Amino acid sequence: MASSHIGREKRGWNTLRKQFAKFARGEDAACTKSNIVGTLRDVNIPQLRSVKKLSATVLLIVVLATPSFWLMLAVPPLWRNSDAYVQTVYPPSAGTILAHGPLYCTLSRVPLWFGYLISGTGPAVGLGDFIKHTQLTDAGVFALVFLQHATLWCAALYFINAITVTLSARLLLAIFFGSHPLFYTFAHCVGSETLSMIIAVFLAGAGLRIVLRYPDIIVRDWIIFGALLCSSILTRHINCVLVALLPITIFLIAVGESLRIFIVQRHARSTAHCELSKATCVWGMSVAIGLAALILATSVTHLLCWRAHIHWRSNFGYTFLWRLNFLERVPAASRDEFLSATASQCQLPETRQLLAMLANSFGQNKHWNPTQFIGEARAALFGSTGKFQDEKFDRSLNEMAYTFLFPPNVALRSAALDDFEYATRLREADVAHFLFVTTDYFFDRPSRMPQLAQLKTFREPRTELIDAAKGFYFRCWNPISFRVGSVIALFLLLVTCFMNIKFKTAGGRVILYAATLSTVGVIMVLLNCFFVEIKPRFSLPMMEFLLLSIMILLSLIFRGYTSVSRRQSSQNLP
Repeated sequence: MASSHIGREKRGWNTLRKQFAKFARGEDAACTKSNIVGTLRDVNIPQLRSVKKLSATVLLIVVLATPSFWLMLAVPPLWRNSDAYVQTVYPPSAGTILAHGPLYCTLSRVPLWFGYLISGTGPAVGLGDFIKHTQLTDAGVFALVFLQHATLWCAALYFINAITVTLSARLLLAIFFGSHPLFYTFAHCVGSETLSMIIAVFLAGAGLRIVLRYPDIIVRDWIIFGALLCSSILTRHINCVLVALLPITIFLIAVGESLRIFIVQRHARSTAHCELSKATCVWGMSVAIGLAALILATSVTHLLCWRAHIHWRSNFGYTFLWRLNFLERVPAASRDEFLSATASQCQLPETRQLLAMLANSFGQNKHWNPTQFIGEARAALFGSTGKFQDEKFDRSLNEMAYTFLFPPNVALRSAALDDFEYATRLREADVAHFLFVTTDYFFDRPSRMPQLAQLKTFREPRTELIDAAKGFYFRCWNPISFRVGSVIALFLLLVTCFMNIKFKTAGGRVILYAATLSTVGVIMVLLNCFFVEIKPRFSLPMMEFLLLSIMILLSLIFRGYTSVSRRQSSQNLP
């Protein structure tokens, strides 16, 4: 069949060449002109379709790339304080494998190495040596930031192509996506949350493709989703929650389909049984893919630890130190009693000593300073530093954190809920501005990050960074907080539900997916508030997934409007 198609295509092109030659010589011009038009109409020319598809893709990329080019010209690369420095400069160690997601710490070195070679600031070295002894250069940082922007364009294009098919709808959604500084400011910032944000866009698109093909999902879709989920977990630990995205969605879809069959086709029990069997298989597959991604991500971390000659362990307790500010809410007498009761539940003697030091620290200091406490506790309990001492310190911190969290007391729950309430009042401008604040962190502590002083961002006056943060682009969605955005999303959800019921647009599965996606983002931020004190950047998952859910709902409205218009046009035909 393929050979016959190619043969027809070649004969069509030969016919067109002959007709154009006759037309150029003036032989029977009118007849030849009509023959040319007829041949172009009759002959299937896939090249024309490819050109049209390529043109549409280029147009979308231009729209998506416009904010990126403006940022690269007007704003210097941003840095997520000392965390980004650790992720891009430190050799493979507990800091780059256990404390931070190892994927960004590894992949970011490739463009940094490429820029280092181009700049010629030092002798040529291999990638392996460069990872152990990274040298930051302007060319390397620019290559990293440009690659982050380019990957964001691809992710947005992948997501937009998944949710709609018409060029006009894709163009409108691309403009909507490009107008939000949340995506592009993170893409312009060095730090693991950038990669997490980009992978989340890919993941949302891959999950939507699975939902659209439900229940006849091909193996390739499962593999892509699993690989993206594993990559997401390797960028941020809180992304483990995304394992629940597809199982929850597919469960809701299966319940909805079963109820529909039961209500509409009460006597079709065999059909309902068949649909339930398919749904069970798909749900089981979604759970298996999630667990496989989680196990694979953990295995990769173990492998990297083995290569770096360090023992794998959780750094959860170290992170939880930044949540201990909840003890400031507790009166001094009650706090000492609470810490004593907590210490009695701990097994390790180092943990009990740690809690005693914690009580003294809160008694002597008005405000909680986790960085100062870490230095004092490590020196007092373990003396010298080393791998063995670090492991014991991490085990003590982990036990202390688990004892505080399971179950969380009233003060901790109150602090976490207050932080979550604060996160819901944030706007995109607040999150974007916070990345400028983290970049400004260097100017007060240059000795902690010595290699940054030679980079363009920090060679320029501090006032230029402050002025860049005042750009209108970062404030264009200023009136809309997460709460207002949630109300808008709820309104769009009701509109799509009405259109689905009224006009039979068959978008019920996609509506459930959009609602689940946004809910999972909220759960991620809420859980994060129990583990660490809230910062504006920690609200990224729920803001990002809310915007992606709104785009999904808008695409359903576009599709429904187009479908209704076509029906009305067909009914008006004589």
